[in-house]
Amino acid sequence: MRRRTGLTPLAAAVATVLGLAGEPAAMAQAPQAAPRVGVPGCADDVAVRASRELITFRSRGRPVRAHLYTPRGEVNGAGVVMLHGGTGFEMNAILFDAHAIQLASRGYRVILPAYFDASRPDPRRRTVNARAWRDAALDAARRLAAEPGVSPDQVVLWGYSRGAGVAVDAAAASEGGVRSAVIVAGGGGVDETLEGRDLSFLLLHARRDEAVPVRATLELADSLRAAGAAVEVQALDFDGHQYDLPTWCSVMALTRTFVEARRERSAPRPGAPTG
Repeated sequence: MRRRTGLTPLAAAVATVLGLAGEPAAMAQAPQAAPRVGVPGCADDVAVRASRELITFRSRGRPVRAHLYTPRGEVNGAGVVMLHGGTGFEMNAILFDAHAIQLASRGYRVILPAYFDASRPDPRRRTVNARAWRDAALDAARRLAAEPGVSPDQVVLWGYSRGAGVAVDAAAASEGGVRSAVIVAGGGGVDETLEGRDLSFLLLHARRDEAVPVRATLELADSLRAAGAAVEVQALDFDGHQYDLPTWCSVMALTRTFVEARRERSAPRPGAPTG
């Protein structure tokens, strides 16, 4: 089920949130200029050529809402499943909307699922929640892979904070079929063996993070490597868990670099057999 929504109200909220988070107050409150839709304010922003739809897909028989971002021009074959943090779909949809529009304007198809719809957070049901969220992320990846022009092996899981843990769980699931993930402010570990699955991870962390210590991210990197995955770790030029706009711009630039490098490695060489 799809419902097309206008961009302007959400984009206005994006501008307000970003202004309060890191821009001068005068800029956040200036009424004379309407915010530019899908332009978060990064130095490398491109012209907006994408649309957003509110869709619903099913996971474990339950309806899960999602924003689906579609390029208006040529697609590049890659898809990104953006998994929100602990504040939930509504708040993180505001935070990530303009960045998702920018990805789609570059040819990526993007889906931002409300994975809490699959199981509401409950400290008494941590294992149940984790499994339901993992399955919702994988179902979102399958939904995205079914979009025209998307190569299933080029669907990337991207998660921030609590969504980072969901992304790790989903990528590690043997039935998932996902081959790469970007983990932002995430920690933990994996118990599964990832040998022979050609899995690649990019782990990003702030210099200091009061919610997810750097050591937790480094421990996750060690765990993934021990399980057989390829792992790259990069520190961000920021202190804290709630990133400012320049840091989010860096996160998105590093995400694109990682995805493009993965695409180049997996592209068939000229003259190589394809069957």
